[in-house]
Amino acid sequence: MQKREETRMKVKFLGGAEEVGRLAIKFQDDSTRFMVDYGVVPEKPPQYPMPYEPVDGIFITHAHLDHIGALPVCYHGDKASLYTTTMTANSMEPLLNDSIKIMDLEGYPKRFDVTDIDTMFESLTAVHYEDTVQVGKYYATPYSAGHIPGSSMWLFENSKKILVTGDLYTRDSNLLVGGKPVKADILVMESTYAGKNHEDRQQVIARLKSRIKEVVDNGGKVILPSFALGRTQELIMILADLGYRIAVDGMGNLITGIYLNTPGYLRSRGEFRRKVGRVRQVRGRRMREAALENDIIITTSGMLDGGPVLGYIQKLADDDKSAIFLTGYQVEGTNGRSLVETGTINIAGVPLRPSMQVEFFDLSAHAGHDDLISFAKAVSPEKIILCHGESREKLLDDLSEFEVILPFNGKEFTIE
Repeated sequence: MQKREETRMKVKFLGGAEEVGRLAIKFQDDSTRFMVDYGVVPEKPPQYPMPYEPVDGIFITHAHLDHIGALPVCYHGDKASLYTTTMTANSMEPLLNDSIKIMDLEGYPKRFDVTDIDTMFESLTAVHYEDTVQVGKYYATPYSAGHIPGSSMWLFENSKKILVTGDLYTRDSNLLVGGKPVKADILVMESTYAGKNHEDRQQVIARLKSRIKEVVDNGGKVILPSFALGRTQELIMILADLGYRIAVDGMGNLITGIYLNTPGYLRSRGEFRRKVGRVRQVRGRRMREAALENDIIITTSGMLDGGPVLGYIQKLADDDKSAIFLTGYQVEGTNGRSLVETGTINIAGVPLRPSMQVEFFDLSAHAGHDDLISFAKAVSPEKIILCHGESREKLLDDLSEFEVILPFNGKEFTIE
């Protein structure tokens, strides 16, 4: 590698500084410009970051829409080099194409089209963990973030080492090994769960299995609204050996196929393949009509804003023996948040109050407060930049030994 040069780096958040979602971080010095992520807040309609500012390279942490949902906008006329892991690259296309369908169905302004997605993929270089690429005078290396398969922390090296976590989970799950600290001078860290710790994951899983048994043994069905990317597959790993009939519907089946056919990213690809073989993947209308013969249905969307889940809830709405078990964060303004807070959802403009049991089980793939602190201390940086959270200040007392920066969208600042 060439000699590192001392430099002043300008940093500007185009989104995701003080909120969860639409993360977009631009870095620039006197010769090189690059960006990490360009996502949306998945509300109705989606909230986009600030307008794209041309860069030499774009680095993607993972394929959730709050990190990639606006990415094709960057390729209207620009052709910045695009870098991400092979698993993330394989997972992005179906989610972005589905976004176009949703824009059409909901009548939202179309900010990008299939041509932009094609141009984006023409610019993409897929890499594996710990492979290094060069953009300008910076060397960039991805490390596992433990969040979903293929998720990455990116380490950028020149005179300083800058580590950008993206979404981070540091504990092992059924699907993945947790993300490990990487030494850096500057740490840009998500703070989604600042001030909150998660219930012990094994206790949550035990409670979920127990409640499923109660519902099914009492003659009910369990609907598990689930994110297609990561959560569907984690639930398959958790539940496949329970001995109940399990159907899996929605885009999660497509993503499961991608996970099975992209080696090198799962904790145990063989074990995952075995568990997938024990569930019934719903494909086509006829299978969907028969899916309620199963005891458990894992289905998109995870926030109840579309997908097959709404049809299943409609059919079971009056069955107080059946249940809707939520396992993921429900964004404000979504059907899932409405169900939790008011007991109602909206289907095709008509409010519905299901008689079904509704419970939440915290299977978050984000690090909790204490794990964020432990991770930051292990990285041992000179400076910490906190982003992607609504309560970032709750981390300050526990990070008092560090210089901590709380950025705001659109406000450029300099790190040295």
